[in-house]
Amino acid sequence: MKDVYKRAFSDGTTIGLGYLPVAVAFGITAKPILDLLATSLMSAMNYGGAGQFLTLQMLNDSSYIAIIIAIFILNSRMFVMSFKINYDLRHLNIVKRFMISLFVTDESFALTSRYGPERKTFADYFITVFVSYLFWVVFTIVGYLTGEIMSERLVIASGIALYALFIALLMPSLGSNVRNIIVAGLGMTLHFFLIEVGIAPGIAIVIAMLTASSVGLLLELRERKRGPVS
Repeated sequence: MKDVYKRAFSDGTTIGLGYLPVAVAFGITAKPILDLLATSLMSAMNYGGAGQFLTLQMLNDSSYIAIIIAIFILNSRMFVMSFKINYDLRHLNIVKRFMISLFVTDESFALTSRYGPERKTFADYFITVFVSYLFWVVFTIVGYLTGEIMSERLVIASGIALYALFIALLMPSLGSNVRNIIVAGLGMTLHFFLIEVGIAPGIAIVIAMLTASSVGLLLELRERKRGPVS
């Protein structure tokens, strides 16, 4: 059992170290907008890096409804990941599966999906996802507090983490997949056009995301019927 704990803790720490710079950047970026409690609660209760950065971007010029819809769409992929994990751990009771699902992220899903049958246990999964979660929350707070001793220019410059994170999430899914490239390009172009014609940023993001996602779905259905898009 000790070996199980060590392996899971090591996996969670590996993910957490990857989160560290982004969590610190989020804490610094949130400082001019939110207080420490609100920033900490966002990381603790939302626990979605891209969604949290997007929330910060939308807070000043978007309605709460627009923010909720945008974050729901952005994080909807977590449903699929949680369903897969629940299927893999179907031998566990629903309470344990629910506890694990609360802390699923892209990185923890990618790592745990490679676990063999011997590692499909509550301890292995929960320790892995929870340790990485602690890294995210703790270093969000660290980032917020270090903002006190950092120059204003450096704090403002940390806002680039938003764009770096979005690019990091986007690029691996593109590759040579024409459909994904079309969807990403359409979303960016439509969002830019809507902003230029005077649509509120929050509403523009929601419209662009819904439209691009719908086109992506239609292209995927076409691929299934006629073969891959060339």
